[in-house]
Amino acid sequence: MPKSRRAAIRTYDRHADKWYERERSLITEIPLRIIVNEEYLATLNRTPGNDFLLSTGFIYYQGLIGRAEDILSHDLTADGKELSLTPLTTDTISFQLKKPLAGRRPESAASIWSKINSQIEKNRAHNFTLAPQLIAGLPDEMIKEQKLYTSTAGAHAVALLSQDGHIRHCEEDVGRTNALDKIVGYCLTRKIDMNSSGALFSGRINLEMAVKIARAGFKLILSVSAPTATAVTVLQELGVTYIGSLKGESFTIFNGSIQGEED
Repeated sequence: MPKSRRAAIRTYDRHADKWYERERSLITEIPLRIIVNEEYLATLNRTPGNDFLLSTGFIYYQGLIGRAEDILSHDLTADGKELSLTPLTTDTISFQLKKPLAGRRPESAASIWSKINSQIEKNRAHNFTLAPQLIAGLPDEMIKEQKLYTSTAGAHAVALLSQDGHIRHCEEDVGRTNALDKIVGYCLTRKIDMNSSGALFSGRINLEMAVKIARAGFKLILSVSAPTATAVTVLQELGVTYIGSLKGESFTIFNGSIQGEED
C-alpha cells in the first residue's frame, strides 16, 4: 500500500506574482481498526506501513501485552478484502492475545499515568547521555532517514538511539504517537531493551507522548520542537534526561544533564 500519492496543485509565488501548476506528493492517511480477541479496541488514523509494529506498540501502551510473545497471532485485512488504497475503507488488524479481555476500551494518557507512575522504577543510574556536538548533529542524521518527510513534508518521525548516539532505526507516520508506537513495536519484536535506549522526536512532546515514553522506558529523550509544561513535569518525575528545541546549532536541557555541561 502506498504511503503517499501524487496530486495536481497550484502554487502562488508572491514575489513573482505568478501561479504555477505542478504535482506533489501527499502523505497517505487511512484508518486502522484494532480488534483484540474478537473485541473492538480502537481505530488509529495512520500512514500505511509497519502496521503490525504500530498496533503492537499501541496495545503495549494500553497494558494489554508485556512482550511480543503475548501475541498468539495477528491478521491484517481491509473489510475481508485486499488492503485499501483509499481512505474510504477502514483497514483492520486482528490480534489473538494470551491475556483475555472483557469489554476493554482504550484508556487516556492521564489514566495510564496514574496506574504506572507508582510502578515505574525511577533509577537515574541507568540514564545515559551524549556529548553536545553529537546531540546538535542528530536532527541532520535523522532527516537522512526521513524518506516520507522528504517527499511529502507531512510526516512525523521518531528515531531509536543507541547509547553511543547512533540511529538504530527510524519510523515515520502522519501521527506523532503512531511513529512512537511503531518504534516501541520495533523494539518489542526485536527484543531491544528500551531501558538502555534513547529516542529522538521530530515533533513536540506532549502529555500523551510523555506517558508513552514512560511506558516504554527510554532514558534519553530529544525533540526538535519545544515540549508542553505537563510533559516536562512527567519526564522530571521519571528522572529522564530530556533535551528539546533541538534546532540549528543549539538545544535546551529541560531535565537532567549532559556530557561536558558547565555548572
